[in-house]
Amino acid sequence: MTTRPRLCWLSLSLVVALVLLIGCQAEPTPTVVVGEPTRAAKPTFTPAPSETPAPTVTPSPTLVPTPTPDPNVNPLTGLPVSDPELLRRRVLAVRVGNDPIIRPQDGLGAAEIVYEELMEGYSLTRFTAIYLAGQAERVRPIRSARLSSLAIAPQFNAVLVHSGASDQIRWFISQSKEFTDLDQYFHDEPYAILPGYDWRGRMYTSVERVHEYLLGLGQESDEPVAGYLFDAEPPDGDSATAVTIPYPQVCKADWQYDVATGVYLRSVAGEPHIDGVTGEQLSAANVVVLYVAHNKTDIVEDSLGSTAIDIVLSGEGEASLFRDGQMVPCTWRRPADGGLVQYYDNKGGLVPLKPGQTWVELVPPDYEVVHH
Repeated sequence: MTTRPRLCWLSLSLVVALVLLIGCQAEPTPTVVVGEPTRAAKPTFTPAPSETPAPTVTPSPTLVPTPTPDPNVNPLTGLPVSDPELLRRRVLAVRVGNDPIIRPQDGLGAAEIVYEELMEGYSLTRFTAIYLAGQAERVRPIRSARLSSLAIAPQFNAVLVHSGASDQIRWFISQSKEFTDLDQYFHDEPYAILPGYDWRGRMYTSVERVHEYLLGLGQESDEPVAGYLFDAEPPDGDSATAVTIPYPQVCKADWQYDVATGVYLRSVAGEPHIDGVTGEQLSAANVVVLYVAHNKTDIVEDSLGSTAIDIVLSGEGEASLFRDGQMVPCTWRRPADGGLVQYYDNKGGLVPLKPGQTWVELVPPDYEVVHH
């Protein structure tokens, strides 16, 4: 009687253990809901067009091309040259003296552009002659650089040809990367002495001599030079057949328009200003008067204690262009980051120069330049 209940209890225990063992080893069977099966949506396709349409193209604006400079025309004079190779070399910016005792100077008539400026002490002027294709067999007298050289030479990426400078100016020149310095004190080879003159008038060089020296240094270049706008047809202006620049008396400059040749003839201190090489009176197709600030500095330039003038050639100011017997009022502009001084009318357009040589007269803003 006692054995049967024990067996029943044991059997029941074995059944329970077996069920638990099976439940731990198998994943539970998911519950299935009986009903309509879910169908995937039928995909739709866009049929390919029978002909692919051409893409829509937005037309580009019509651009007016910048005229390609004529390789046979000098960009600094607007005149054709006999040998285009002369335009594929460095511009020279040559410092030339204007002391009365050393006149007539040599080679100024062959320059494309001549800058004239006041010297410290306001008793003399001096020139920077710009040569590209101009062939001067002698340029004399070579004189020292000034602060203005740091504004003129970079306009043309020029080679500055000069004989010395004050210590401060030399340091400024050494720091500039915008032009090449050919100070005679460090580069004696292209320079020579002409007997019969004192220290103010004896140093000279030639255009070819400088270019040969540059070739030897590996400093020659065939990079094109920026230029000006030229037009043989003059813009509207007021009659101006005579112009007087009131520099100090020994350097007072007069320009007289010559109808026969269409250029202005230059006189200095009341006498015709002659080129010592050609014997001809200096002349210019364009005489440009730039009114520019002349600021005082503490840079001592001579034994008298005269200090350098900072002639400001960046920004803008008033200018007068004399060409074809008339005066054209202009505004001169030169960006602070460099480039050429250019001349504009009251509408912002460039004022064209007459093809030929240009003289640029740098004067203080209060100078009374007389013309009639």
